[in-house]
Amino acid sequence: MRFRSWALCSFSLACIVACGSGGGAPSGPAAADSGDSGAGFTGPSQGTTDDAGAPAQSRDAGATEDGSTGPTGLSIVVPCTSTMDDIYVVPTSMPAFSAASRGDIVRCGHDSDLSLADVTTQITGTTIAVTPVSGVHIYRVAYRTTRGNGAAGVSTARVYIPDAPRASTLPLIVVAHPTEGLAPSCAPSKDPGSLEDQALPWASLGYAVIAPDYAGLGNDDLVQGYVDNHDTGYSALDATRALRKLLPAASLTNDVLAVGWSQGGGAVLSAQALEKTYGAAGKIKGVIAFSPEWPTRDNSFGYRDLLEHPLDLTITKGVSSPTVAAMREYSYFSAYLGPGHATDAFPAASRAGVQSAITSMCQTPFGGYIQGVFPKVGDQFDPAFHDALLACMKGTAGCVEPAKSYHDFMQKNVLTGDASGAPILFVQGLADTIMPAASEGACNLDKLHKDGVTPQVCTDLTAVHTNVVPRNMAFALSWGQAILDGSTLPACPSTLGMPPCTP
Repeated sequence: MRFRSWALCSFSLACIVACGSGGGAPSGPAAADSGDSGAGFTGPSQGTTDDAGAPAQSRDAGATEDGSTGPTGLSIVVPCTSTMDDIYVVPTSMPAFSAASRGDIVRCGHDSDLSLADVTTQITGTTIAVTPVSGVHIYRVAYRTTRGNGAAGVSTARVYIPDAPRASTLPLIVVAHPTEGLAPSCAPSKDPGSLEDQALPWASLGYAVIAPDYAGLGNDDLVQGYVDNHDTGYSALDATRALRKLLPAASLTNDVLAVGWSQGGGAVLSAQALEKTYGAAGKIKGVIAFSPEWPTRDNSFGYRDLLEHPLDLTITKGVSSPTVAAMREYSYFSAYLGPGHATDAFPAASRAGVQSAITSMCQTPFGGYIQGVFPKVGDQFDPAFHDALLACMKGTAGCVEPAKSYHDFMQKNVLTGDASGAPILFVQGLADTIMPAASEGACNLDKLHKDGVTPQVCTDLTAVHTNVVPRNMAFALSWGQAILDGSTLPACPSTLGMPPCTP
């Protein structure tokens, strides 16, 4: 999870005022597993339509929005004529969804071009110690994927194509973003300044990169599967298919590197766990997770603590736990019970306000809203839902719907890391108060170890949640390059011990 500029705003009423303005056929995970390797992906499946509703193949391959061709040496092989606004409008007519449809590009548009000088300036601003070698061509796409509830979905993404590829054939880099919020405006691909410290460094070194928004974020009136491990994991895995369908097959190797921060760290850990059953276009060779937000138990993100201490002041629970609780409940109820039930977990009198806030604010102002409107922890829960959910967690009488189904979902949402899957680099800031080392990082590592997975763990004594990426991206770049090259992995700059898990 990421909170922007919390330090600039205390949780006074003045802060809240200042911060507060601001489809398809079902196809479950089993049915979606086709076992494809991604070989031969050169464009959309037959019948895919572009934003005009005409067959995608009818437009000139490689054409960008302004009619120019794609970057030298790495041309785009699907039509890229959509406007930036149209990228986020799900086509009304698409072929029936199937395993072969995953990753199909349904919209593509040329966003912008960054010269080597432009890239160097932006990278310098992030303070990451890397010397760019390539300019970058940026596109935005929408591609088909599977939602966590098994339905067909669409994820938007930003794609970075280097104009100086580091090799004649390239691996794929998938970059998964941190928490931004649930409102359509929060999709990171809509923000030109986002991902400068996550995706751009890889593209600046000549890699092809795709950064998914996750299905539902930014698309029409849909809702992303927030901390739904299947939902975000599928979006990350299908991003590999989308990038292969966007670029010439001969330009790509079979290798994939998945990199994520916070919510994105959880997404790539989920992709590692799901790859064997859901598949990817290629093979994930390595996973890099920065301070991941990865639900593995009832009390992940202090959720059970909130339920057990309803009289505590909300402000005493920090900036993240109450906000995460609100967004994950809204996301679940909307996706699994229907949009009309999205606010059912909140008190009846507060539902209209929550609906308005969560669909118009990104995470920082929404967090301020939660602190201001719900002074005590218990104020943000519908009383019957609160009592029933706590009963479910304790295994006592009173575990009734809809809390029972929600708790069942929470249990099924915990994934098992793949002991024979991709190796993991786990980077944790020891001064992190958003995803703390003891209650989140160490507990997630315990879970991975229990699953038979032994990540390489690097710690940063003074890193907080907001700077763990720029402080450690240079090492992550060297680790990722070594994984992809098959060379000896570098040793962590710091391996100061993680604290014990405090669940």
